[in-house]
Amino acid sequence: MSHSKKILVITSTYPRHSEDYAVPWMREIHRQLANQGHAIAVLAPSYKGLRSHKLDGIRVHRFRYAPASLETLTHEEGATYKVRKAAMQLLAIPYIMMGCIAAARLAFRGNFDVIHVHWPFPHGLMGQIARWVSGKPLVIMSHGAEFSLARRKQWITPFLRQSLRSADLRIANSSDTARMVTECSGLPCRVLPYGTTVNAASANAKSGGVPRVLFTGRLIERKGLQYLLLAIPEILSNIEAKFIITGDGDQRSKLEALCRKLRLNDAVEFLGFVSQQRLAEEYAKCDVWVNPGIVDSWGDAEGLGIGSIEAYSHLKPVVASRVGGIPDTVRHGETGYLVPEKDPTALADALLDLLENPAKCEKFGRAGFRFAKTTFSWSRIVRDLDALYESVAPSKPYARRLHAA
Repeated sequence: MSHSKKILVITSTYPRHSEDYAVPWMREIHRQLANQGHAIAVLAPSYKGLRSHKLDGIRVHRFRYAPASLETLTHEEGATYKVRKAAMQLLAIPYIMMGCIAAARLAFRGNFDVIHVHWPFPHGLMGQIARWVSGKPLVIMSHGAEFSLARRKQWITPFLRQSLRSADLRIANSSDTARMVTECSGLPCRVLPYGTTVNAASANAKSGGVPRVLFTGRLIERKGLQYLLLAIPEILSNIEAKFIITGDGDQRSKLEALCRKLRLNDAVEFLGFVSQQRLAEEYAKCDVWVNPGIVDSWGDAEGLGIGSIEAYSHLKPVVASRVGGIPDTVRHGETGYLVPEKDPTALADALLDLLENPAKCEKFGRAGFRFAKTTFSWSRIVRDLDALYESVAPSKPYARRLHAA
């Protein structure tokens, strides 16, 4: 671990309170960095007038960009979904302007060693201004959604490219996102995934009974839940099973209507957003975790697929679509199955193969646990991020040794 650094994090979304479900991986990585001695300050937009506050001992600076009732561009569904609405797009201008002013103020008085920006558009400009004011290196991390936005709105691409090229270091959450970064910028990009924030419950919590399939996540278009629902009748024609869906989103009413149409009400249960404890219990009780993700109508796909890692922490196998960053989290035929997107038959076949073979479920789940422990452990992620920070902002004793050499 390098010497401690002062890090300014600029992001669109950060948990608003200790019970907030938003970006739990981001909260965890900063908590881990702080535990290692780094000083973290977060710059994030306000939500409905929310003032600056502390979370996990980390100061979260909230910048205002509109009257409180209109400050809803971020959180809940996420900004990349909300800006699909024309009214929300109007908020983007004051959002960027006020974010840039706040970034300049923080950078001027904060004496930071590194500026770390999440989502290069539009936050790259905020990061560049912070670097101009402070003279400190800029790290930009991409999560994938910005590229789907650029495909839909071509005028964004030059800004995205400029933002990525301005960075001293580019990071992506998966190999698929890293590929898009390099294609857009023409420059190399490092891959840094994130880990699970769900505590593993008892690995023996499952004790026979009706097989259970679990989905966790927001109920939005790119999750492809309708294709899972369309696969269920074929599964039920072979075995009895329960399908548990957690989370909420703009697709929920459509999905519940499809459930009624397919007469699946007895087999499918929508739980809405649940606590971390309840989520851990659902992982422990399920037999298979599923992610029927798709490339949605905006060209957006899953950036990484954190649910796979959470499932592995409970020794559960995974069935997921081969899109976006999901393949980084599934070893096909070893920790689960990857299937073509938008293919209910393929989903049904893969799920049946596991649900009808408990021994294979257990074997894949244990392989997934080992895979996650080595590839997605927080200790490794924090160590790698610390090394990346060190590469652009060497600790002073190290810098003096280089100078002397």
